Amino acid sequence: MAFCLPGCATIMPIFQGSKSMIRFWLGVLTGLFLSYGIRRLKSEKYNQDRIALYYTRRASSYSKTDERVYFGYYPRIEMRKKLIENVHLKPGDRVLDIACGTGANFPYIMEKIGPSGEIVGVDFSAPMLQEAQKQVAAHGWKNVRLIQHDAATIQLGEQFDVVICALGMVVIPDYQSAMQRAFEHVRPGGMLGIADLCESQRWYMLPVNTLMDVLDATLVTDTTRRPWELMQPLVENYTREDLLLGYMYVATGKKPA
Repeated sequence: MAFCLPGCATIMPIFQGSKSMIRFWLGVLTGLFLSYGIRRLKSEKYNQDRIALYYTRRASSYSKTDERVYFGYYPRIEMRKKLIENVHLKPGDRVLDIACGTGANFPYIMEKIGPSGEIVGVDFSAPMLQEAQKQVAAHGWKNVRLIQHDAATIQLGEQFDVVICALGMVVIPDYQSAMQRAFEHVRPGGMLGIADLCESQRWYMLPVNTLMDVLDATLVTDTTRRPWELMQPLVENYTREDLLLGYMYVATGKKPA
C-alpha cells in the first residue's frame, strides 16, 4: 500500500509536470548546443586544404558514388543526365566542366558533342583529375583537356558554348566567385548549367533538412547555399528543376547575346 502525506495528491501532478518541463528545456538546450556546434564545424571546414584532403582520400572510389540507389533509382546519374539534356548540347560544341572531378559527366557530354567537340575539365584536386585522365585514356578520347585550378579564380582566356558545374557549388569555398567565373567563360548566346545538392523547400521535408545540416557538418558540403539565385539574374530563359524530393536541382540559362 502506497504511503501519501496529506496534500500529496495535489502536489504530485505539479511535480510530474515540473519534470516534463525540465526534460523539455533540457531538450531545447541540447538542440541549441548541437546547432552551435554544427555551425562552428561548418564555419571552420570550408578551406581548400581540408577539401583537397577529403577528395584525395575519396578519389579512387568517388565514381562509384553515382551507382548508389535511392528510392529505386540513381539520383546522381539522373541529375547529370538532366543537366546535359537541359543545356542543349549539339555536335561540335566546346564544353567547360567546372569541378569535373573524376569526369563523371564526360560520357554524357561525349554522347552529344561527338569527336568534333571538346571538353575542358577543371578541378582543384590533382588525384581526382588523375582518375579523370584514366577514364579519358580508357575511352580513347582525344578531345579532352584537364586543368588543375581553383574554380573561383580561373581565367582561361577563352569562352565556351556551354559551361556546366555538377556537385561543385555545394563544396567550393568561394562559390560566389566560382559562379561569376563560370558565367564569364560562357560565350554570348551560350548556355550555363549547374546541378547540385540543396535543402528541400517542400514543407513536408523541412524536418529532414536538420539531418542534412548534420551531414554537412561531417562532410565538406553546404546544402544551405543557393547558387541558382546568383545565376538567375545573369541569364535568359532561366529554368530550375527539382529532383529527389527537392534535395537535388538542375538550373540552366542562356547568356545574353
